[in-house]
Amino acid sequence: MSSPWPGALLGALAGAVAGAAGAALFGPQIMRHARPAAKAALKAALIAAHEARVRGAEFVEAAEDLYAEAKAEVAAETAAQAAESGETSPAAP
Repeated sequence: MSSPWPGALLGALAGAVAGAAGAALFGPQIMRHARPAAKAALKAALIAAHEARVRGAEFVEAAEDLYAEAKAEVAAETAAQAAESGETSPAAP
């Protein structure tokens, strides 16, 4: 029974040599075409990050508004209950 490692290792070595030779021969051409694609990807990521920040700020603002409304309603209900029972509210002088 023979081990598959020597063949796999030889194939990986041949692939590495072929990749290095291809990079040496075609590297400048690949870089000329890869730079605009990388730049476009970075621009898209920046736009997406900005949109995420805007959406996050809108969400936080909506949550703060909801909290303020609920807090005001609780305060109004507490004041109404205190008025019905004849008590003075702690906020009154």
